[in-house]
Amino acid sequence: MEREKKFTAQELAGFCSQVTSMLKSGISLEEGMYMLAEEMEDVHTKNILKQVEEKLKQNNSFHSTLKTSKAFPTYLVNMVHIGETSGKLEDVMQAMTKYYEREDAIQDSIRNVIALPLMMFFMIAIILVALVGKILPMFQSVFANLDVDVAVISSKLMNLGMWVGRIVAGVSFAVLLVALVLFLWYQTAKGKNALKRFSTKFFATKKTADLLATGRFVSSMSVMISSGMDEQEAMKMAGDVVDHEGIQKKIKNCCEEMGEKSLAEALRQEKIVTGMQGRRIAIADRTGMLEEVFADVSRQYDEKIADQMGRFCTKLETTLVLGLSVVVGGVLLAVMFPLVSIITSIG
Repeated sequence: MEREKKFTAQELAGFCSQVTSMLKSGISLEEGMYMLAEEMEDVHTKNILKQVEEKLKQNNSFHSTLKTSKAFPTYLVNMVHIGETSGKLEDVMQAMTKYYEREDAIQDSIRNVIALPLMMFFMIAIILVALVGKILPMFQSVFANLDVDVAVISSKLMNLGMWVGRIVAGVSFAVLLVALVLFLWYQTAKGKNALKRFSTKFFATKKTADLLATGRFVSSMSVMISSGMDEQEAMKMAGDVVDHEGIQKKIKNCCEEMGEKSLAEALRQEKIVTGMQGRRIAIADRTGMLEEVFADVSRQYDEKIADQMGRFCTKLETTLVLGLSVVVGGVLLAVMFPLVSIITSIG
């Protein structure tokens, strides 16, 4: 059975951008899907676009054809439905282009954060294997063949260096193996959900996970409000987009409170968007400028996320480099002390 195709955020951004260009130029969606399919090299994507084209030929709505293909996320399908119903499909697709470009940038940042420690651990493992497997045994052989008595403490340092090097090399390879298993598990829906839940509770990643979820919520609200969607309905849909249990619970509470409170009051009550951004939304709610303010707040969250990811990468890189320096330096000192002892004895 052929595995269902699921588009990445980058592919979705490109698709939404192409549809926006079609609508602006007056090309029908049916003709546009035919043109996209002809240009596509990937067989699975080509088949999906041809299926969409065939459904459109049968006078099916655009959102229903996307839903039938099962390759497009529910959020995009729902937003297309809103765009078709409100007559703002072009605006919606343009907004979705920016949304998925943002999602791709975030995913790229996360991939970089994950790739960095793996590369560092790999470097540690390779260096220690070279030290323990080649360099230290060579020195031991040289010391054994010399007619010089090496001090007991120097001999112990040499043995300690060998012992520490083997342990750290083994731990490094074990970490790489665990990381590989987690990466393969992350490719499954169950693994992805479990690791996301872990990231929302682990002390080192909790703050970043909260920021990512809030940024995704604000970005979704910006898209939906600009499309003319009802605020309460937008909140409900945003809860489906955000994959963070804590933020989802707060959004659900907001939806229940919005029967008696305004959007800004509900957000403030649940502390989803706080600080200056929260005050701006409160003022915009009273002045009827929610669309503009949510768009600006979404941009600010993008900048905060990029800054947070950058600082996290810097701290992680610094920690790993220091750790690598201490371990490798310690092993090298275990070699240098006996060597100094031998030179002193000869002198």
